[in-house]
Amino acid sequence: MTTIAFAPRPAFGHNRGGELLGTSPSKDEHVAGSGTAAPVVPKAVPSEIEKVVRKMPTLYVIAFFGVVVFCAVMIIWNTLQVNKLSAERTKLDTQISQSEQRLIRLRAEEMQLSAPDHIRPIAQSKLGMIQSNGEDLVVIK
Repeated sequence: MTTIAFAPRPAFGHNRGGELLGTSPSKDEHVAGSGTAAPVVPKAVPSEIEKVVRKMPTLYVIAFFGVVVFCAVMIIWNTLQVNKLSAERTKLDTQISQSEQRLIRLRAEEMQLSAPDHIRPIAQSKLGMIQSNGEDLVVIK
């Protein structure tokens, strides 16, 4: 049994002197009339279980700080991933808008190049075609 505290007890009808709380005085320690004698307590050697129990709070503190550090690392990693993905999304949104603008320009160019007013002069000058008047029809069987 390990000692908890040493305190003098008040005398209740007889003089007990100073004794350890939770223990009773032995015959050698009890001296009538002297309340100042301090008992000799042998030093207790802790057992293996007591050593482990004393180390438990240390393990809990280490585990707690380990969990705190792990959570902090995960929060930082998550923030970096969100920033990376946001930058990638912005880049892809920019590419999409540029592709849409290019598509609009190409469709406008297609409409301009396929217009009859643009095709007719090219067909007459380069290919030697003439305007049809309906009399030059030849039916081949």
